[in-house]
Amino acid sequence: MSGQNLFTIEKNTLTWRKFKIFIYVSMLVVFTVTGCDRLQLPQLQQLAPLPAEPPCRIAILPFANESSQEKINYIVYKIFLAEFLRVSQLEVVQEGDIKKLYRQLRIFPGQQPNFDQIKIIANRLDSQLIITGVIIDAQESFSGTTPNPSLTFSLQIIDAPTGRTIWNTYHKRNGQHYQKILHFGVIASLSGLARKMSQEIIDLWIREGLMPCLD
Repeated sequence: MSGQNLFTIEKNTLTWRKFKIFIYVSMLVVFTVTGCDRLQLPQLQQLAPLPAEPPCRIAILPFANESSQEKINYIVYKIFLAEFLRVSQLEVVQEGDIKKLYRQLRIFPGQQPNFDQIKIIANRLDSQLIITGVIIDAQESFSGTTPNPSLTFSLQIIDAPTGRTIWNTYHKRNGQHYQKILHFGVIASLSGLARKMSQEIIDLWIREGLMPCLD
C-alpha cells in the first residue's frame, strides 16, 4: 500500500474519531439538559438553521456501525432510505451513484467521509443537503419469551456547501415501547423497529421545516 493511501486512511480515521466524539458529547449535553426521564424521543438538536432556500436534492450516505450487531448499519440504512423515499418529496440521489463515488474517493464500507470528501460528494452529486448516520447500539433481546429488540442511532443533516452539521437527531427505542403506546403488541425485530423509528424521525424533520424546493 502506498504512502498516499496510508495517509488517506489515517486522515479518514482521525476525522471519524472526531465525528464520534462530537456525537457523544452532543448526546451528553442533551441528557444533561433535559434529564433522562423527561427526554422526548427522537431528540433533535438544531445546531444551525436550514438553508434559506429549501433544498431540491439530498444525498443519504451509508451509515456507520458502532454496535456489536454485524451489518445492522446496512439494514437500518436501507430501511431509512426506503421510508424517506416513500414520505418525502425531496429528490434523493440514487444509491448506486453514491457507491460509485465512494469507490472513486476510496471511502471504505462503513466509513464516514471526512470534511473535504463531504464537499466533493455534494458537488459531484449536485446535492444541497447530506444525511449521515451511525448505529450506536443494537440488541436482539427478550422479555421472558417475547422478543424485545432495542436500537439506538443518530442521524446528521449536513449543509453540503459548508460541510457543517446543522441538525443532529438521536433516537432510542425498544420493541415494548410501542405496545404501551399503540396497544397492538411489541415490535419483534430490529428491522421492524428501524422502520418505525425512521418514520418518527422523518415525521419530526418535516414538522420542523425540512421541505423540498418549489420547482
